[in-house]
Amino acid sequence: MTLLFRAELLKLWTTRAAYAYLVAVVAISALRAAANASIAHLLELSDPAFQRDLISDSVAAPLFALLLGILSLTVEWRHGTITRTLLVTPRRWRVLAVKEVNAFVLGIELALIGLAVAIAVAAPILSHDGTPLDVNGPFFGRCAEIVLAAALWGALGAGFGGLVQSQAGALVGAIIWVFVFESVLELLLDWLNLSWITHLLPRHALDALAGHEAGLSAGAGGAIGLGWVILFATLAFARIRRQDIT
Repeated sequence: MTLLFRAELLKLWTTRAAYAYLVAVVAISALRAAANASIAHLLELSDPAFQRDLISDSVAAPLFALLLGILSLTVEWRHGTITRTLLVTPRRWRVLAVKEVNAFVLGIELALIGLAVAIAVAAPILSHDGTPLDVNGPFFGRCAEIVLAAALWGALGAGFGGLVQSQAGALVGAIIWVFVFESVLELLLDWLNLSWITHLLPRHALDALAGHEAGLSAGAGGAIGLGWVILFATLAFARIRRQDIT
């Protein structure tokens, strides 16, 4: 399993898309942190809760973790390497499990990089206004939640990619789900007085874990997000298990 995991990491980091997404995480996190810290009202800067939200809103890792998680599976079908992969590792559940773990770890890495960039950019701006960044227990707790949310996004992407298998279809479908479908569904559910269902959707649940969503605790959001990861991984395995791949 260790050798298989290393092989998956090598596959991913030898693609140009991985480095492009990494640069995007750094650039967008830096720009968001600078913008959020610069336009904030001075009275809010000293509020530790506001500072935690500022950092949460700045880290751009979740979306790119989702996309890279999708790529980690769909690249096999796009380049026709899935046959070779399954010949080397006939137990298909191992391949999927390693790819899920790989995507989970990748989300952690992207989140840590995004956090480092956001803090490095926001801290000097806050200090310049006479309000140093309040680094305490709750701050580190929020950072851990951001990292876990990005990791779950990555694992969710791997399961979704394994289920869809078409790279273009999975990437477009994921983007539409995150930016369009859940927002439209939220409006519809609110109109039907069923807004509580909104919290069960993957984006809303993982946003709650990362501190972006009100009405749902971080723990509940993480549990629901994990449930979605398990669901998509199970569906992906059910499809791949007996699939004729030649």
